[in-house]
Amino acid sequence: MAELAGLSEVRRELPFPVEEYERRQALTRERMVEAGLDLLVVSSPEGIAWLCGHALRWNKGQSPTAWPALQCLVLRAGQERSILFETAEHEHMIRAYSMVEDFRLSEAEDLDRVLAHIVGELAGEGWLSGVVGVEKWSYIPNRAVGEAMEAALRERGVVDVVDASVLMRRVRSAKSDLELAYIERAAAAVDAGLLALEGVIRPGVREIDLWVELMRGMVAAGGEPAGLHELVTFERHTGHSFSSDRRLRAGDIVEADPSGVVQHYHANIAMSWYVGEMPDEVRRLTEAAGGAYEVLRAEARAGVTIGRLGERMREYYEGVGLWDPRIDCYVGGYELGLSFPPDWVGEIAFTVGTPENADVVLEENQVFNYESNLPFLMIDTFVVGREGSRTLSGLPHRMREVHV
Repeated sequence: MAELAGLSEVRRELPFPVEEYERRQALTRERMVEAGLDLLVVSSPEGIAWLCGHALRWNKGQSPTAWPALQCLVLRAGQERSILFETAEHEHMIRAYSMVEDFRLSEAEDLDRVLAHIVGELAGEGWLSGVVGVEKWSYIPNRAVGEAMEAALRERGVVDVVDASVLMRRVRSAKSDLELAYIERAAAAVDAGLLALEGVIRPGVREIDLWVELMRGMVAAGGEPAGLHELVTFERHTGHSFSSDRRLRAGDIVEADPSGVVQHYHANIAMSWYVGEMPDEVRRLTEAAGGAYEVLRAEARAGVTIGRLGERMREYYEGVGLWDPRIDCYVGGYELGLSFPPDWVGEIAFTVGTPENADVVLEENQVFNYESNLPFLMIDTFVVGREGSRTLSGLPHRMREVHV
């Protein structure tokens, strides 16, 4: 029995120092005050993990109705502490993998009793007053559970329940040096995975076989599973599909769109390979598309609007003969950072040639991917700096050629 007791001993392991989490919570409370929020109920897996380290592989996103997703971290303006609400099954994980000291566990798991537990505890703290922010754009909790929670809060007399999704996403936008270090390691892992994939490209191999080698290479270099399926495909315009048992033929183009991941921080780097002798026109197009990253590094800097960046990128593409208003490939980018399944796409997105988020000003240490898919898949991740940006992949920005 003594040996079994030793197996359950808690050894706390955190990806960041406790002080980093305390800084994040303090910053979030500042944003709450600016937004007029008295209470913030954080339910997104990313938000909870960013604020306290608590992270689960099963967040009950498509749970049975008997097991609703009600786990949440609650912050109160003016209070230098937070409360994590969870079910009792996760006590060990909370103690071992989070910085949380105040957690309130429910033995029951059904909707009515867990909700009663949460609002009862908050009422006992005197926290159920004023304006409450919730993450309505998070898939956790789902619509049924979210509506039940909002009704329970209103029944306890809060003034209003409002959406705080963007607040929670934007407070995480500019990365700390510690976060950037994980993203840089993630980029190195995805580079390794892409090279491992390249080494086994040959006619007859299946998409799923190449996916295995991609994952093997990334994991060997310190990577982890991503928030989205790490696609390998031989078919154009199938970027949101799954790797299949389709077999490779000479003359095909292999496209791989993975994110490297370390401690759930993502770096999206994608590449294409031509199987056989690459036609001169294909080579010209891919080299021209790759040249966009030099412009990106110069123009994407703190203080510049996304609209201005988009104008400069479009000017480049027009200058090299790649731009066409009828283009059917995505050219642009979106935020990256801490993500859990089922997604890795962040809040701020932009599409070159459109007014999408044109007035948003870039901030130092924000991280985005940039997709120069004209017309072949090509993606790198960049970090915004004061004088410009830096891209994270060490691989060349062009389609690679594989002779078999």
